[in-house]
Order: sequence, then structure tokens, then C-alpha cells
Amino acid sequence: MTPDASTRPLARRYRVVLGLVACLLLLNQLVVQPPLFRLLTDAPRINLAGRQRMLSQRLAKAALALDRAEPSEQARHLLELAEVLERWSTAHDDLCRGDSNRSLSGPMSTRVKEAFVDLEPSYNSIHEAAAHLVAGRQASRHQDLAAILEHEGAYLERMERIVGLYEREAQNQIDRLIWTGWGVTGLILACVAALGGSILRPALRRLDSRIKDLDEARDVLENRVKQRTIDLETANAELREAAQRQAVAEERSRALVEQYGQTARANMLGEMAGSLAHELNQPLGAIANYTEGCLVAIDSPCSDRAEIKEALNKSLAATLRAGAILRRIRRFVTRRGPIREWFDANSLVREVVALCSSELAKREIPLELELASDLPLLWGDSVQIQQVLVNLVRNAIDAVVVAQPKQPQIQVNTRLEIQGELTFVVADNGEGISADRLAKMFDPFFSTRAEGMGIGLSISRRILDWHSGRIQVDSELGIGTTFYVTLPSAHGDDERTDRLHR
Repeated sequence: MTPDASTRPLARRYRVVLGLVACLLLLNQLVVQPPLFRLLTDAPRINLAGRQRMLSQRLAKAALALDRAEPSEQARHLLELAEVLERWSTAHDDLCRGDSNRSLSGPMSTRVKEAFVDLEPSYNSIHEAAAHLVAGRQASRHQDLAAILEHEGAYLERMERIVGLYEREAQNQIDRLIWTGWGVTGLILACVAALGGSILRPALRRLDSRIKDLDEARDVLENRVKQRTIDLETANAELREAAQRQAVAEERSRALVEQYGQTARANMLGEMAGSLAHELNQPLGAIANYTEGCLVAIDSPCSDRAEIKEALNKSLAATLRAGAILRRIRRFVTRRGPIREWFDANSLVREVVALCSSELAKREIPLELELASDLPLLWGDSVQIQQVLVNLVRNAIDAVVVAQPKQPQIQVNTRLEIQGELTFVVADNGEGISADRLAKMFDPFFSTRAEGMGIGLSISRRILDWHSGRIQVDSELGIGTTFYVTLPSAHGDDERTDRLHR
């Protein structure tokens, strides 16, 4: 049996029970609610009839008090009598209105109307006499008082009968409502029994069957989860081993790139050896000349001590200049392993220009600096970043030499980006790079020059990756090339700075 076929009988039974419930709700509205509404109106009506009796007694007492009052007190008692008369008349009118007796049953309503007709003469006599007293008719004052007292007893007796009729009608309604309630309760219990026997019991059996199926499915799922957990633990162990192997490989790659970097720096200096020798030859020649001049001046009988001192100071300055050149070269070549430190971007650019100044002078290529002020510090290996910039400047020199423009020019700029990053810009007006070669610029062993090794830009990109930086290039063939080296600064991305700290 399909699930639809098995649930079809339950659906029919469910619709039958819903029909019974709807019938019970309709029965409640037609049979139970009207008596309840009538009960709600009985209590105010009985209270109003009882209050009418008390008002009639208060009316008689007010009339007696007025008759026996002193002349100074008569005005107050007269006002009280008028107030009681008005309230008593209003209450009588409310009781006599048809709306008040509309909820009564047929015979009971007839008896109540007859009682009110029997009450009317006593009411009229009392009302007329009280009205005369309120109007201040002194001539018939004693007669009006006597009329009130005479008809009060009959009025109270007839009002007592009316109140009794109301109470009996309310009691009859309560008795009928009780039996009706028992009948409705029996029907509800029958519907509940039908619901339990025809719907709930089969539904519970089906639910028990579904629970057993779910228990079996849970056991199967737990076994699968256990097996999957074992598989995941095995896979995690393999991933940990692979991660360890990858870490070892990355460390080896880092060391290898550092060796390549050192070799590249040595090659750079090898290519720059002629220019560096010329740069060193100037201070060394000056030292020799100043020293020889000092020796000649000392041997002279008319030597001038001031001239000797000035020559020695110039010799000292040339010596310091040569030492600074040698320290720069040594720091650039012999640095092994990355060293993290804070360094100033503009100072680094000036050192790069100093390293390349001899070759720039030899090629007669002007270099224009545009350094932004108030730059934040950078965190990383300053020598590695210096290597990147030296490589870019030397590539710019080669591009300008090949293109031979009328006004050769190289620009090196620093600027602070909106995001807080710091960018080095190296631009030239050399030969430019074609679009097909531009996409391969940072591939290992790819070079635009026949004599190039093709590892400079690749090493530069790896160095910048370690520093959480990036390198980009824009070029137009025959116009020039611009490289952008961007690094996180002390004011930039905290997460990337933390990675550099680690």
C-alpha cells in the first residue's frame, strides 16, 4: 500500500470529525450562547427592581421627614424628596420598557406585564402625591403624605412579586443551561472518543512505526558518521603530513630564493663593477693627491700649517666617502637571511640612487626624485626591498639605453595611498614592453633582453609576497614602462603587519 492510500482513510475520518466539531460550534452559538446572554441581562434587571423597592421606601421616608421638619430644614428635605422622586420615576420607566423584558420566555413575560399593570395604580398614586409635595402644595400636604403611606405597602408587595418572577426566570434559565451544558459536554466527549478511536489511535500506530524506522535510520547514520569520522581523521593526518612537507618545501624555497637573491645582487655589482671602480677611484685619487701635497708642504721650509690642515681634512672626507661606498656595497652583497626591522622609505630610495649613481652618470641619464614627506615607517628586510628597487632602476637604465630617446629620463617616486599603503614608483621613457610579453614579466627565467637571466623580477615578486606587498607594471611599446611596488605601512593593514612580525 502506498503512503497516499494508507493515509486516505485517516483523511476521511479527519474530515468527519471536523464536521462534528463544526456542528458543536454551531450548536454552542444557537443553544448555549443565548441563555448565557439572557443570564447576563437578568442580574442588572433584578438589581434594578430591588433598587426600585428601596427608592420607594426612601421616598416615603423623605415625605415623612418633610412633614415633620422645621421651617429652616424644609428646603433641604424638599430637595431630597425631589431627587428621590426623579430617580424612582426613572427606574420605574426602565423596568417598564419592553427592552428590559425581551429576554423573558412567553408565559413569564405575560405574568411580568400583568404584574406591572397591577403595580401601575399604586405607582401613579404615590408619584402624584410626591409630585404635589415637591410642588409645595401646602393645602393637600397631609392628604398627599397619607396617600404615599397608604399605597406604599401595596407597591412594595407588587414589586416583591415582580422581583420573584425575575428570579424564577433566571433560575429556570440556569437549570436549562446546566442540562444543555451536560448535553454539549456529552457530545464533546463522544467527538473526543471518535477522534481517539478513528484518528489518534491509527496515527499513533503510524507514528510508532515511523519512530522505529527513524531509530533504524539513526543507527545506520551513526555507523556512517563513525566511519566518516575515521576517514576524516585519516585524511587530517595525511593533510598534516602534507602541510609539514609543504612547510619544509617552502623553507627550502625561501632559502633557495635568498641564495638566488644574493647571487643576483652579486651579479648586479659585477655588472656595475666598472662604475663602482670609477666611483671609488675618485675619493682614492683625491686622498693620494692631498697626501702627496701634505708631504711636499712638510718638506718645504716655508710650509703653511693652515694649508696642510685643510688638505688633511679634505683627505679625511674623501676617506669617509670611500668607506661609505664600501659599506653600502658590502651590506648589499653579504647580507644572508631576512632581517625584520623598521626602515624609512625615502632613506632607502636615496641609498638605491647612490648605488646606481655611477652607472647613471656613465650613461648620462638623469634621475628625478619625487619623495613624499611624512611617510610612515615600513617593517621588513630593507636590503631585500633595496634589491627590488635596484633591479627596477637598472632595468630602467637598460630600457633607456636601448631606446635612446632624445631626452632620456628615469623617475623614482614615493607616495602614500588612501588605504594607508606606501608605493614606490619607478618609471622610464625607454623602449616599453609589448602586451604579449607583459603578462610573462614575472615568470622565472623570462627576460626581454637576450643577455638577461630572467630571475630578477621573479625574485622581486617573491620578496614582496613575503612582505605582504605586491608589484604591478604598466607599459606601452615605444613610450615607456612604470613599475609600482606597494607595501603595507605602519598605518596600514594591521593583519598584514602582524604577518610580517611573525
